[in-house]
Amino acid sequence: MTWLPWLLFPLIGAGIGYATNWLAIRMLFRPRQPRWGMQGLIPRRRHELARRIGQVVARDLVRIDEMLEPIKTVDLEPTFAAFVDDIIAAKSDELRQMPLIGALFSPQMFSGIRDRVVRELVDRQGDIIDRLGQLAGEHIDIATLAEAKVAGFEMDGLERLVTEVAHRELRAIEVWGALLGALVGLAQASLLVLLPIT
Repeated sequence: MTWLPWLLFPLIGAGIGYATNWLAIRMLFRPRQPRWGMQGLIPRRRHELARRIGQVVARDLVRIDEMLEPIKTVDLEPTFAAFVDDIIAAKSDELRQMPLIGALFSPQMFSGIRDRVVRELVDRQGDIIDRLGQLAGEHIDIATLAEAKVAGFEMDGLERLVTEVAHRELRAIEVWGALLGALVGLAQASLLVLLPIT
């Protein structure tokens, strides 16, 4: 029965290769809590992973100055005008009711002030955005925000996300495990058949 090792060893090897890779992928996330001295890689190192991801996000992915750069080309004049109009509307009645100087504040005067302020804001739009970016950079810690978000992911949701995104690749790892196991089984069968132990 020399055909039996050629069939049995590759089948056993493929089963072992597939099963070990399947189990290794599952053990990235499971067990969630320590059991028998074991815990899934991601749950066990969750906080370290979150910290490292936060650092990468802040250093390489999300930079405040880069996020604000496109706003420099946006026409903010309507926004500035609405903002200035709101301020003038809130203060004009109050100023006109002041004794002696209230008569100096005419609607034409407010209109001229409004136009000058809006024009100045539009002319300095780039400087305003640069200053906002500088202030945001000083007061917003993107690494800490990203770390908190990643650490706050529920493990079930994170596992589902990873398996949905990398389903094809994870399946390929399982299949490659089966193929490599079958090759090892073939090698064992060839050693058994070609080099019989006497």
